[in-house]
Amino acid sequence: MNLNDPEKAQEALERALESGNSKTIANVAMANIWPLLSRHPVQLTAAITTLPGPVLERYPVLRVLHPLTPVLARTTHPFKPLVYLDDARGISPEELDFLTVAQIMAFRISGDVAASLVYARRLEHRITQVRVESREHPEGPLWFFQQQIGSTLLAAGNTSRALTKFATMRQLARVAKHRDAERMALGLEALAHAVRGSNSEADRALADAAQLPQPSAVHLESANSLERTAAALVGIDRMDPHLDTLVEALSPYDSVELTWPFALLARCRASLAYQQPEDALEAIYLANAAHPAQHGSFATDVVTAMSVKSFIALGSLTQARQSAEMKPNAGTQTALARVKLLLHECRYEEAGQELRQCSADHALGPIQRAETVLLLGWLELARDGVVDHDTAIQIARIAHKRDNRRLLALVPRQLVDHVATQLPPNLAEEFRASTSGVNSFQMRSQPVLTNSERRVLNALLVHSTTASIAAAFHVSPNTVKTQLKSLYRKLDCSTREEAIKAATRLHLIDVEDSITQNAS
Repeated sequence: MNLNDPEKAQEALERALESGNSKTIANVAMANIWPLLSRHPVQLTAAITTLPGPVLERYPVLRVLHPLTPVLARTTHPFKPLVYLDDARGISPEELDFLTVAQIMAFRISGDVAASLVYARRLEHRITQVRVESREHPEGPLWFFQQQIGSTLLAAGNTSRALTKFATMRQLARVAKHRDAERMALGLEALAHAVRGSNSEADRALADAAQLPQPSAVHLESANSLERTAAALVGIDRMDPHLDTLVEALSPYDSVELTWPFALLARCRASLAYQQPEDALEAIYLANAAHPAQHGSFATDVVTAMSVKSFIALGSLTQARQSAEMKPNAGTQTALARVKLLLHECRYEEAGQELRQCSADHALGPIQRAETVLLLGWLELARDGVVDHDTAIQIARIAHKRDNRRLLALVPRQLVDHVATQLPPNLAEEFRASTSGVNSFQMRSQPVLTNSERRVLNALLVHSTTASIAAAFHVSPNTVKTQLKSLYRKLDCSTREEAIKAATRLHLIDVEDSITQNAS
């Protein structure tokens, strides 16, 4: 294979195109794949589009580069190339590198990020264990390999490891003087930092990218999508006054770019910040319908987490619970959304357990760590009636940082007010200034029921009249009426059906007790 001579590759492709023979064009394109892809991508794409389907089937590297491949991945026939061991033995090391890259890209495009990760690890192993001299040439494909490995890690939600790959990609691209690749690497770094909430690092990467020339036409859309998505995520965290403009600049819902789940995250966060959960759910529906199922991906994490948070904002805890249970282990975003749901459901013991698991994840970014502290403060206030002093100090520090402005609207107003009372006067004044104008919601605490009220509540499931409840407990109907009146007041309702619904939502129903009553 010719991996380092772009002029020779271009001349060979021109001769092949003049021959008009599809197989010759495919052979020449494959033999010169890297210099054509890196330096003559327009000519390579044009040549690939001339090839008939049966020829492309025998050249998976060319097929994955065909512009229709990501579009057709939405159909029931996604492209997932497999190579058997016997076939691989006759392939040169250079060809095997690119075949592995094709598998990484094809499975990722088809939505199977888990399988794409397997091939990414395989390529990573080859790079470190199988020496190929042309691969390490300044004009070689090593930066491209790092890009594909890092992009799959990013698509899987592993932002910390992805950043390492993108940094290597940027350094290699700079040595190769490949400005498009360098700018793409900076865009990828900015996006990974923005997802983690390392917004100053995202700002720096975006500023460095802006100093480079505009990418060529073939890379322009991808580079713009990366940079605009990163800028939108940063702006939303800070509740930028120009937030609408940042969201409008995002790629459309049906984009085939790597950025689509990150753009969806930005859209949903913006809608929830504006208290428009209906718009968030619509964005989720449109984006989810436009892409194949995403196995083991950040996309699944985003769809699940944002669905849970949107239903919570709508007051539909039942649907939020259904969404949370469909993909319980989708990722960090979902884990934090589940904790928030448990707090709304007043299930404090479970919320504490899941929050401890989230906090133990060493790969969390700054924004996720800040969210765990805010959720801890919420848990302490709801469960204990008071926030620990150290937690209050941490919350004050979080509020002081402008990158956490969005998060402050996700916690109850009672928490904000209570923390202010726990702080020294100078910190309390700063905290109030930092949280002024934040549109927090009012926390609804779980009502405390007496034993009699709880017994009557459970009886509502099996008895339809006051008289039948009184007979079951051997008390007068007036006693039951008094207990029901107190129960309805605490549950903020006026009918049996409303009481059962409210108690179910707040997990006040004792199922075993109800079964026992029914049996008796």
